[in-house]
Amino acid sequence: MMYKDEIQEIKDRYQRRKSTREHLFSEKYKDYTAYLINERELVYTKILHDRHGTDLRGLTFLEIGAGVGSNIPLFYKLGLNKSDIWLNELLEDRLLVLEREHSETNILPGDALDLKINQKFDIVFQSAVFSSILDLDFRKALADKMMKLLKPGGLLLWYDFIYDNPFNNDVKGIPVKEIRRLFPDLKFNFQRVTFLPPLGRIMGKNVKWFNRILPVLRTHVVAWAIKKD
Repeated sequence: MMYKDEIQEIKDRYQRRKSTREHLFSEKYKDYTAYLINERELVYTKILHDRHGTDLRGLTFLEIGAGVGSNIPLFYKLGLNKSDIWLNELLEDRLLVLEREHSETNILPGDALDLKINQKFDIVFQSAVFSSILDLDFRKALADKMMKLLKPGGLLLWYDFIYDNPFNNDVKGIPVKEIRRLFPDLKFNFQRVTFLPPLGRIMGKNVKWFNRILPVLRTHVVAWAIKKD
């Protein structure tokens, strides 16, 4: 296994954050959570419809670091066949959830760098994975792996935060210039999303108004690019 030490560090980081994450996505903050998910899903939908139209049947999709599959219901809704969806996940507890909740998809356990599949995909997606990888060489190797798995003419889709979190040394923001460095052959589009989470959770239902008038407080980007034919 390449980058064995960093793989263990990633597992440790996620374990340290597990209880905090469960609290932040609890019922108490459901209004904010629903808003931020809906916001980015509308962006994903527009990107896919602009690229492929409204009939997405037959497209192949890979998510790197799929977690418990929270992103996947949108892609079902958009019409992707479950048999054309491939989900990679490193962490054992999340794999158990994937296998239970998304058994009709193709589940790929383990380090994404070690995936040995001949398939290439129309869409390769990552959501808040790279910000938990602190080894810069590992990040670049994973970016290269995503490119290798993407078809010519395929869509690379990205969601992650762009700023460091001063209260969490286990993550590091990925600014736009870093995304471009990781994928030098791609020409990206970017859209800022996700109103500053600590403040957004306090605002609850009112976050949508502040998100409109204070876009500077959006902490994440959706990025997308097409691989050259």
